[in-house]
Amino acid sequence: MPYWRSLDKTMKQVDRKVADLQESATAVDAQMEKYKQIVKKTDRAEHALTVSALTQFFIATLVLAIAAGGALINFKLIALPMSEMVGAGDYLTASLRTSEVAALVIILLEASMGLFLMDSLRITHLFPRISNLNDRTRRRMIWISLVLLVTLAGIEAALALMRDMLIADKQALLQSLAASQAAAASDSWLSRIPTIGQMVLGFILPFALAFVAIPLESFIASARTVGGAALVMLTRALAVVLRITGNVIRQLARVLATLYDIVIVVPLLVERLMKNGRAPKPRVTGFEAGERS
Repeated sequence: MPYWRSLDKTMKQVDRKVADLQESATAVDAQMEKYKQIVKKTDRAEHALTVSALTQFFIATLVLAIAAGGALINFKLIALPMSEMVGAGDYLTASLRTSEVAALVIILLEASMGLFLMDSLRITHLFPRISNLNDRTRRRMIWISLVLLVTLAGIEAALALMRDMLIADKQALLQSLAASQAAAASDSWLSRIPTIGQMVLGFILPFALAFVAIPLESFIASARTVGGAALVMLTRALAVVLRITGNVIRQLARVLATLYDIVIVVPLLVERLMKNGRAPKPRVTGFEAGERS
């Protein structure tokens, strides 16, 4: 009986494995059918690929737009304290501050570290050379990218705290000396909640920006197909517009030729009548007169 129970358990496991194998085989057959349609270059396969790329393109665009909003908030968090670090009155151009460029560089460095981290983890493949590294070097890349990303996140948290302190100092300068109750209330723990929130936000946003690599890869991969489809549609629309324009010009030329004929017929008739009226009568010679007689 123990042997039969063990055999029954083994057969159930085999049955489960066979069912999983059948599901995998069905999925493989479906993918192979899609591949055959793609190789044959059928309209159905082309339409399916275009629709799939278009869906990925719009989803990736939406996620990148959300990430751009997060990057803007991140920029607002560190732009003010960076002005105290590099100088508020220092300008690279007439309207571009050095502090704004420094804050933008920090955000771009965070995004770059996120790209390297995602590629080192082989989640994305934006840089094939990183994915093809050996495991030891790739682990080093992971730790280096992660440490730099954590360091930049800590710097942003400190800058967010510095921003809150700068705003508090500015408000303190604008307050009157008689507002002692307001000053006492500002020392309560409730007043520290925005500061803690800004620090947490400044620490989390760099890690959120690190995941931009995933929709960015999808956006780049689908943009080629969507751009080609858009170029084809634009070419077809341009061909239709040119065909319509050519037909309109041809018909307009015919109308102008008809109008010209209508307008020119009166001067031609007048000219013909004038030529007939001025034509000299033929002379009659003596020989022709004797023959007539």
